[in-house]
Amino acid sequence: MARRGGNGATVPPRDVPFRDTGPQGHRARMRTRVLTAGAASLADYEIVEMLLFYGIPRRDTKPMAKALINRFGSLAALLSASSDALHGAGLTDGTALPLMLPACAAACLSRQEPVTRAHVGDWDAVMTYCDIMLADAPPGQLRILFLDSGNHVIADEPLPATLDGGELDALQRHILLRALDVHATAFVGVRIASSWPPSPGQIDRDTVLMQAISHHAQTLSLTVQDHLLLGRGRWISLRQERRL
Repeated sequence: MARRGGNGATVPPRDVPFRDTGPQGHRARMRTRVLTAGAASLADYEIVEMLLFYGIPRRDTKPMAKALINRFGSLAALLSASSDALHGAGLTDGTALPLMLPACAAACLSRQEPVTRAHVGDWDAVMTYCDIMLADAPPGQLRILFLDSGNHVIADEPLPATLDGGELDALQRHILLRALDVHATAFVGVRIASSWPPSPGQIDRDTVLMQAISHHAQTLSLTVQDHLLLGRGRWISLRQERRL
């Protein structure tokens, strides 16, 4: 409860700390700044200060952050420093590790190749894709080309061997769930025929599977564009055969 001083002014209780004071309140404000204004709102030493939060949980990290930047000369030099250099500056493993993570993440990102999705908007493009990308696919394999609304290949996946040839319901469920997982709007089935021409039984089994999937796909706003059987430079399209 508040008390009154000698001049009648209200004096806060001595045993109640001010709200949001100390390192924890400062850290909360720093995090809020990053979330609302982005990391560009931080000075170089403040970035280091925040990285040190994870190695120093209960102490003001600003003095150390400024000292480290002064020692190494810049933020970039500090964040690219070796483990030995950081230890030489007096840091423990626990405080050095957070400062090494940005360089590790940057190295991983630099190795990522830009994603270029193949466009299969017409019959020739589909066949060219299959000739190039599926040339080494094993005979008998069933693959699904998942497409976005612009007919770009989002994912090209073989059906697990444990499912292919199994129960129809399990096959349907797997393909439809994968289509939803990758946010596909359409897909093309591709069977690498074990022999050519493929057996009538193989054609019939694939037809039954794709007809069943096509029926259920409509309720999910998915389209089965076609199903191809490929082998020896030849192909059969279930859609052109009027089986889809």
